Amino acid sequence: MDADELARFLAGSPDRRRLLAQLRTEPGAPSDVADALAISHRSVQRNLAELVERGLAEKRNGVYTLTTVGELVSDRHAAYLDTLTTLGEYEQFFRHLPDVDHTPDPELLRDADGAVATATYPQAPVDHYLDVLESYSADRIRMVSPVLSRQFHRVHAKHVLGGTETDLVLSTETIETARSLNPAEFAVVLRVDGFTLFRYPSDVAFGLTLGDDWVVVNAYDGDGQLQASVSGDDPEFVAWGETVYERYRSKSTRVDPSGYDLPFGRR
Repeated sequence: MDADELARFLAGSPDRRRLLAQLRTEPGAPSDVADALAISHRSVQRNLAELVERGLAEKRNGVYTLTTVGELVSDRHAAYLDTLTTLGEYEQFFRHLPDVDHTPDPELLRDADGAVATATYPQAPVDHYLDVLESYSADRIRMVSPVLSRQFHRVHAKHVLGGTETDLVLSTETIETARSLNPAEFAVVLRVDGFTLFRYPSDVAFGLTLGDDWVVVNAYDGDGQLQASVSGDDPEFVAWGETVYERYRSKSTRVDPSGYDLPFGRR
């Protein structure tokens, strides 16, 4: 079997993919298959003959069934098309992630939710992120972020003040920018019970928020604007997020609140 020729054959007509899927579910005579798929009998006969010729199907007593090879090809081809569909659906999300090391397997996003910024609704990913944080509870939240966004402060403050342990990893540059803009507020926030800030020595180019059993991944453009947000609770998606988070956390150091002065009169 020539792999390139088989790939061209399967891509040559959507009817062939549907035919493989139908035979995998229910072997049948050409007329039965044609009725089930609403395809002309002539087209079904031709494609069935080509499947048999390539060893993907066999005919017994007028009934066509997939061979073992046909079953495997049908399964892999369907998974391949599902992956392409997911890549198309989340194209803007994948496009704004920094590299493959920060990119989840597309298969992990099949049951995910998300939003992308558009010309008419640029705030869509921001609202999606806020909705997720409002909807989910957690005993602990762990985050990696390229920016400090006041749009997210309220919802995260609600979690922290409600008793959720919160760890945040920021780059050194982002931390120093936040401190210089408002040193008094920065010093106060560092002392909030349940909140721990970590300093990452290099740039951070994407956002990741982990709850107990859910994850959100945020993709930003070069100007630090949120372009896409994807969330899910698939255990494998969450496990991927935990792996990436630990990669950042292991190279980070805790920011000691005592190194930053409180405003006069505060303890």
